[in-house]
Amino acid sequence: MTALFSGGCAVSAANMPAAAPIGEVALPPPIHTVIEPLDAYRLLDDNNLSPLPTPTPTPEGDAPLRVTIVSQVRANIRSGPSTSFEIVGKANPGLTFDVIGQSEDGRWYQIAANIPGVDGQPLASGWVAAELVRIAGEGEVPVVANISTEPLLEPDLAVKWAVHWQCESERCQIKECDAEVSASVNRQPSGGFLPIEHTVVWDDACFSTDAWTFEVNQMTGKERTGEAEQNFLYGYWLGANPGQAIGVFPLNEREGIQVFCSGLHTVEIEEGGGWTTVYQGNTCHDVNTGMLVYLNYIKRWLYTGDYDGKTYNRAFFGDIERLEQRLIEANTPLALVVKK
Repeated sequence: MTALFSGGCAVSAANMPAAAPIGEVALPPPIHTVIEPLDAYRLLDDNNLSPLPTPTPTPEGDAPLRVTIVSQVRANIRSGPSTSFEIVGKANPGLTFDVIGQSEDGRWYQIAANIPGVDGQPLASGWVAAELVRIAGEGEVPVVANISTEPLLEPDLAVKWAVHWQCESERCQIKECDAEVSASVNRQPSGGFLPIEHTVVWDDACFSTDAWTFEVNQMTGKERTGEAEQNFLYGYWLGANPGQAIGVFPLNEREGIQVFCSGLHTVEIEEGGGWTTVYQGNTCHDVNTGMLVYLNYIKRWLYTGDYDGKTYNRAFFGDIERLEQRLIEANTPLALVVKK
């Protein structure tokens, strides 16, 4: 998979500008110029937002309930109380954990994991099947209600984003172009993951059509190859509840989406011949599903090497591309709000 929408300016040592390098270009527009204040909106009456509840602590004076792994092999620790949820950790037989909650049907325990997760990062908590553990202690265990065991994303998923691209360089044959990015499931789900194909189609065939597929967990909405963690350009599926809403992205004159935004992100790609492309931008994601709602970036070319008797180190000659991507429609359970 190449850099998102790469193309436009063909820069190489052969067409190096004769002018001297210039200073830094202005950064992408800040997010506050795109989103609107939360207090300008209200929740929809039928809005299905339901933040994950926090279990009430075990009453003081009772011996805390603990569970010990008794399976013959390492037990799977999952992100929710069902085998449909992704595996976030593995627990060796004999390990003991404090219980902080249980599912409504009593078939799963939420534990204070304190072990490395499958991604190598510390895992604070997770869920283990009751059949894999032995219980000890007499403390009361709060039921963690309202954790849906229904898929967050359905196989009929359909999402579209509008893209506007422009190039500010004399070497660009195409100066401006629009595109549509569409996402849909291109084959049967497998193992609880949806294969979501993304296709970019440019107006007037400015550039070639591009397509790529992410495998996204149906229950959590998180893309499992981790592309978003290394490259914000492909951060389409961060997973449910990616962060606290900081504003509202307006869909139209009446409705908007509560979004979690982050940036300034930076990605560098070595292009060869001494050239490095640098992408800097911002992203906003729906706080319910974690799906990408808004993206902007500025792309610059930097040159390192010798040319025409001069030595350059990450020299910038003013060639830039700008891109803005906005959600236009989706059949996912977005965190919708309406203007007051």
